[in-house]
Formats: sequence, structure tokens, C-alpha cells
Amino acid sequence: MPVLEVLTFVLAATAVILVLQYLADRTGLPAAALLTVAGLVYGVLPGPNVTLDPHVILTFVIPPLIYSAALNSSLLAIRENMRTVISLSIGLVLATAVVTGIGMDLFVPGVGLAAGIALGAALSPTDPVAALAVGGRAGLPPKLITIIEGEGLLNDATALTTLTVAVTAATSGGFSFGGAVLRFLLAAAGGLLCGVAVAIVVRLARSAVRDPLLVNGISLATPFAAYLLGEELHVSGVLAVAVAGLMIGHETPRFTSGASRLQATAVWHLSDFLLQGFVFLLVGQQIAPVIRGLKRTPPARSSPRWRSASASCCCCDRCGWRSPSRSPGRCSAAAAGTSGTTSTCPGGRSAC
Repeated sequence: MPVLEVLTFVLAATAVILVLQYLADRTGLPAAALLTVAGLVYGVLPGPNVTLDPHVILTFVIPPLIYSAALNSSLLAIRENMRTVISLSIGLVLATAVVTGIGMDLFVPGVGLAAGIALGAALSPTDPVAALAVGGRAGLPPKLITIIEGEGLLNDATALTTLTVAVTAATSGGFSFGGAVLRFLLAAAGGLLCGVAVAIVVRLARSAVRDPLLVNGISLATPFAAYLLGEELHVSGVLAVAVAGLMIGHETPRFTSGASRLQATAVWHLSDFLLQGFVFLLVGQQIAPVIRGLKRTPPARSSPRWRSASASCCCCDRCGWRSPSRSPGRCSAAAAGTSGTTSTCPGGRSAC
């Protein structure tokens, strides 16, 4: 794609993001939904479309989004609700991936356990953006908001780590469940240590630097440094980013001046706003190419059987999952992250 066409696309996309955000503020509709619909409309119109490179998204988009969410999260509040957050962001994601993998392996011929787990890992994480937008206007309790934020922050790291392990196992030609579990634990532990190491280095650098511009330069480079360190060591770079963001956000008031914090907050809010807008536009734009690709897929691989198996396994797992720290009769934050609303389910089970 020529440079001038890229510049034109970026400017047009920025204009669309600003206009739709203005409409969302005026009408009360979720901006994420409006942006997705706008991307879908662009995707079906004649003309050039953007071809997404997953590696570009994972390297340049996911780290700053996760880091920004971690900076805005309260480590103390997450610690107070740790049991629920861990249950939903790690336990539920892993259970969904494994159950979906087993279901695909049993009911869909030709799909192995590793490929099924990879599919389950892609389906398992919920998106908290729309849920938090609706929940903020609905006046959800602060505890539930904290749970949704904590789940949304950590479930992406869990799902991406699981996806990487499953894809590696699927492409290597052999799958050992015990070996996959060991690789997951090593990737998670390594990502945790990388995040802690980056946070310590950033804290030392911030203690020595007083210029707000330099402090914010360090802040902008931190998520990419954490991700790069994790990937170079073949551990979870996404988890490293999340851990570094949580630790740095918790310690920022002690090691950063007020001017630096105000400037960093404005910079990250703007980056978050634009990146999320581009992401939802691109998600909508990719729907049409995906549907066209499914139509070209051989019938044996696109039969309703695998769609029914994956959807049934995912929904049954979520509906059967109980958060140990929540009382019966209330929905978990996973349901809020999926639908954007809360509801009560029969028998105290989580809605899906």
C-alpha cells in the first residue's frame, strides 16, 4: 500500500473515530458498536481494504492497550478481589479452551486436541470495553467494575499464552497434555518475572529522571520493552506487559511528580482512545473478508458440526462455571464482559 494511501486511510479513520465518538456521547450508544458497524460498512464497499498482519497487531497494538489498562487499574482493589479475578481471568479462560478443544476433538473429525484448544483460547477472553461503557452509565457497584477490569486485563494474557502453546503443539506434529501444561506454566512464570524486572528498571529510571518529557518517553517505551523482553526469552510477553503496568501504576505516585503524572495521563488517554478506535474499525472491516473466506472453505471443514461443537462447548462451559467468591443467583463478571449487561441465571449460574 503506497505511503500516501496509508496516510489518507489513517486520516479518514481518525475522522470517523472522532465523529462516531461524538455521536456516542450525544446518543448514549456504545462507541465500540458504532465503530464496528462503520468498519463493517467500509469492508463491504468496493475499493481497497486493509489486510491485517497478526504480528503487527500483537507487537504494536496489544502491548500499549494492555499497559494502559494496567496503569488505570488499582492493584489494591484487584488484590482484594483476587479470588474472583483469578477464577474468571485464568480458571475460566483455561477451562473454556480445554473444554472446547476436547469437544472439537471428539465431535469434529480431523480436528486435533491442540487445534481445538487453540480455537477455544481464541474464543475464551471477553472484551470489557463495551461492558464498562454500559456499566458506568448503569451505575454498577465499584466492586463489579474492578472485577470486570481485572478480568479484562488478565484474560487476554492467559488466552494469548494458551493460544501460543496450543499453536506450537499443533504445528510440531505431536501433542502432550502434560507437556502443554508445563510450557504454559513456564511461559506464565517467565512473563511474570519479566514484568517484575521491567517494572524495577523503570522505577529506578524514574527515580533518577525529573523532566516530565523524559518520564513520559520512558512510559511510552515501557510496554514495548516488556513485550520484547518476554518474546525474546520465549515466555509470555503480554503477561509481562500486564504485570509491569500494574506494578508501575501502583508505584507511580511515590516516584513521579504531579506534572509528569498529569502529562502521562493525558498521553495514555489519547493513545488508548485512538488505538481502541482503530481496533474496532479494523474488527468490523475484517468481518466481510472472513465471511468470504468461509464460503471458499471446503464443506467438510466449514460444516455446521464444528461451529455447533465450538459454540456449545464454549457456552456450556461459561454457563456451568461458578466463581468461588460470588454468591449464588448473581452473574459473574464474565457474563458482563460478554454481553455488557448483568442478569440473574436460574440456579445461580453465570449467564453466557
